[in-house]
Amino acid sequence: MTQSGALQNGAPGKLPTLLCFHGGGTSAMIFNLQSIRIQRALASSFEFLFVDAPFEAPPGPGIMPFFAGCGPFLHWIKLNHDGIPTESKKVIEDAMKDKERDIVGVIGFSQGGKLAAGLFIEQQLREKLGKVDGVRKGFRFGVFLNATSPPMLPSGMSKEEMKEIIIRIPSLHVVGKEDTFKKEGEMLFNDHFDHERSKLIEFEVGHRLPTEEADTAKIAEEILRLYRETGGKILDA
Repeated sequence: MTQSGALQNGAPGKLPTLLCFHGGGTSAMIFNLQSIRIQRALASSFEFLFVDAPFEAPPGPGIMPFFAGCGPFLHWIKLNHDGIPTESKKVIEDAMKDKERDIVGVIGFSQGGKLAAGLFIEQQLREKLGKVDGVRKGFRFGVFLNATSPPMLPSGMSKEEMKEIIIRIPSLHVVGKEDTFKKEGEMLFNDHFDHERSKLIEFEVGHRLPTEEADTAKIAEEILRLYRETGGKILDA
């Protein structure tokens, strides 16, 4: 588990935290590096907590040769298994146990977006049943970067049942126009999210985050909007 963040003007306590899920065949360290521009743009507003998936895997798309030697490379899923693995849930539960953190939202890249979407479905079901615990205190919003589809299945749910659920938790979906997984990112947005509470934006990139300053600023602006609209207060810089 790695973390990144900064206090704002020496203010007491910690900034709100965004829990970050890397893509398949990468790691927390790699996602930390991949998202450094967004972190810098939001350094005065959020801390970022990066967690490692529990399963070893081959390097993911675009990882080699740049990140050669940066293994182990990790997955959130089990082969031929659609559900959220117990091992992956434990990683998240351990991160959520930190009482010093105010985890307000999640950022999921690629396969990490599939995981985040499944967690959102699970959260909605728990809230509907009136079940609240320390782990499921509630993510306010999600950011899906080049995410894949469909969501991972919450425990005990079938694919047919999942199709009937629309995710109402506010979200931002970032899709690369040249991404080989572009259709999956669009499907996740179109088929599983309430469009009155979610927004999709596209950039001229492949399966990676934009590097242009204006594009990064746009993503940061949308994340701040989500935070404000879900009850967050942005302190003056």
